[in-house]
Amino acid sequence: MTPKEVILTAMEMRTPDRIPVTFFGGGMWTIFNTGNTFQTFEDRPDEYAEVIIEMSGKMRGDVVYPGSGYNNYPGAALGGEMKYPRNSAPELSKPIVSSPEDLEQLEIEKIDEYPVIDTIRKATKIVSERIGDRYLVATTQWGPFTLAGQFRGAERLLIDLYKKPDFARSVVEFAKECIVRFYRPMVEEGYLECVSIADPTAAGDLVSPKHFREFALPYLRELADLYRKMGVKTILHICGDTSDRLEIMPESHAHLFSLDHRVDLKLAVEKLKGKICIGGNLDPVTVLHDSKPEDVYAKAKEAIEIAGRQYREGGAYVLMPGCDIPATVPYENIRAFTQAAYDTSIQGLV
Repeated sequence: MTPKEVILTAMEMRTPDRIPVTFFGGGMWTIFNTGNTFQTFEDRPDEYAEVIIEMSGKMRGDVVYPGSGYNNYPGAALGGEMKYPRNSAPELSKPIVSSPEDLEQLEIEKIDEYPVIDTIRKATKIVSERIGDRYLVATTQWGPFTLAGQFRGAERLLIDLYKKPDFARSVVEFAKECIVRFYRPMVEEGYLECVSIADPTAAGDLVSPKHFREFALPYLRELADLYRKMGVKTILHICGDTSDRLEIMPESHAHLFSLDHRVDLKLAVEKLKGKICIGGNLDPVTVLHDSKPEDVYAKAKEAIEIAGRQYREGGAYVLMPGCDIPATVPYENIRAFTQAAYDTSIQGLV
């Protein structure tokens, strides 16, 4: 099986030849380990695509993520100003929505006119045409609740859930439509086979299960349903502790749910086995960044032993870090992580 076939088989809740493995994004690591910055490629889709293609062979994950780290540019397209932290992804310098009137004045069509978003789309197409037969290509974006928090300000949005729930819903709905707009040409033209959604503001650390059901889950499900109809897979990652809402994650209709390292993997298997493909969940800092390669390999094998055995009971598992990896993770640790999956046949587990 090719890497693409391996991960697609798992996402369809079937049994591949070996344990699938992928990072979640990896944009910061890719950019900075090629001696570049995010700004380097803002108007250079061909060069950016070449970097993604080159690093896909080095990282050896089954999924390739053009656009990883550029998630805040829909806000820039709508008039927000960007800032560029060192060794981190670009951010909006301040919220762009202070009132319902601000929201009404935002022009969603500007997403199609913004040069950096055009770069991401063009680079994704190049990557898909060049290596899409071997790797699953999955361009990244925030989930609706998190993108709404970028527009409104995360703290203000969380307060709105209590004081202005209708306004909160309208901001999240608009954010969802921005995500649809961002992906539209890529999925309609058929060169994007997977959307990779991160919704960290919807984590249990910030939002109750009740509010998650009301303000985050319906919009995630709408996106996943839309892309299922178009034959496109969905990867969903939510940072932080989601232990109190694991049972409802299959209701997102995502194909793969990526766990943060704060979630107990055994608990996740118990709650989700046979309901949704699970990805996770090595700590990207204490394991992937701070450990020796042999310890990374051992921890990866441990996760595989815990979660990989569910293949015998109708479940599916993908080895992943518990979140995006820091830019400074040693390359030897990257190789040790992926090697653990390449060394593990499903037959040997089940």
